[in-house]
Amino acid sequence: MLLWVVAYSIIGAAIYLIVVLIPMPFTMISLFKLGLAPALAVIAVVGAVRGPIAGLLTGYIGEVMHALILSGGLVTATLPALAYGFMGLVVGLTPYEFARGRSLAKLSLLSIVGLMMTALLVLVIDLFVESFGTLAVIGFAFLPLVTVGLPTVALLTPLFARVLYFFTVEIRPHAIGAM
Repeated sequence: MLLWVVAYSIIGAAIYLIVVLIPMPFTMISLFKLGLAPALAVIAVVGAVRGPIAGLLTGYIGEVMHALILSGGLVTATLPALAYGFMGLVVGLTPYEFARGRSLAKLSLLSIVGLMMTALLVLVIDLFVESFGTLAVIGFAFLPLVTVGLPTVALLTPLFARVLYFFTVEIRPHAIGAM
């Protein structure tokens, strides 16, 4: 069982890394960043489908690999990565029923709660561990994460979960039966 959780976490982290490296268009209005970040929805969906540990590991491993590729440093990248993994942990704490789409609103709401917890953890880590200035952290870390993350997790997480359910339950059994 633990082996499957780790396997899905590594697969989810690889998908997160691929999606986060794709440049997404966005618009900056003062300190507000308007756009979508589909990589955040990947963390939430893995947490919802495979549980809190898989969500935590997906966010953590994916963000550590992303920081390693972009900046080459792991010392200060591990704590914010743990904050991103916390979103997958929060989303994965409750069971979901995707068969009739009844749990999609709950998934969206818990993804928003998980994102806000992630944003607050990033804020606290940047303020007290990395010792950045208060306004710099709020303006360049907290607000962009919240303004991009809220529409993403509210809209894309249920969509990704439904698409994943459709492919794993509706298409895969028919493809296996045809062989």
